[in-house]
Amino acid sequence: MLLDVCYFEVWIYVMRSFYERRTTAEGSIDLLTEYAKGRLSEFEREYGRYVTYNADDDNALVQTNGGVDQWIVRRHPRLSCSCYEPQEMQWPCIHVMSWCKGKGEDYLPYVDRIYFQKSLLACYNQAIPPITEQDLVIHITCRAPEAAVRRGRARTVRIPNGGGSSRRHREYMYPVQDEARLINSQGPLTAISDQAACPSTQDGRGKSQRRCGVCRERGHQKNTCPIFKQADALRAEYFTDT
Repeated sequence: MLLDVCYFEVWIYVMRSFYERRTTAEGSIDLLTEYAKGRLSEFEREYGRYVTYNADDDNALVQTNGGVDQWIVRRHPRLSCSCYEPQEMQWPCIHVMSWCKGKGEDYLPYVDRIYFQKSLLACYNQAIPPITEQDLVIHITCRAPEAAVRRGRARTVRIPNGGGSSRRHREYMYPVQDEARLINSQGPLTAISDQAACPSTQDGRGKSQRRCGVCRERGHQKNTCPIFKQADALRAEYFTDT
């Protein structure tokens, strides 16, 4: 019952809008519709700022008084302008109006017939029969979905790749395993495969071994890196000698 009431209210509103549009068009003495008249009136107030050069019966060059911006207007095979408004809206743009003003012509012949009151009245000449509820409602059997997505955010699974998502597809190693080269971090990085870097990339449990953050070797971490052990030994020897 509530659906029927809402349907008839919408139908009454639509019919009232159509009736008001038709009566407004019949009582108007203007040739153009209200929308087209308002837009073209804005163009009429502004086309005085434009100057037409090299105008003939088919082509014209329209530019501002300063000559900074230029537009080309063509009449054949159809009215067009380099601003593309006549092609899109099917009415004369401000540059076409400037051309017509320079030639002493009226711009109304270049307005499409859809913007005239006569065409607007022709839209409402045909009777609009009421739409029944049976035409709107389609009785179909709505089936439940075969699979439902679990609510909430999907869980993400981290792939053990030696630390860091940036090394998921490529592993970088220094080309020369030299202590000074490693400490100074100079020279280009060379991408090599895991097999070339270390034949054994998995531990006894079948998991991928992590790389050291200093020497980039597998099998130990940064805290137990041999480079640090050598540096500690050299430091201890130096202080012992002094």
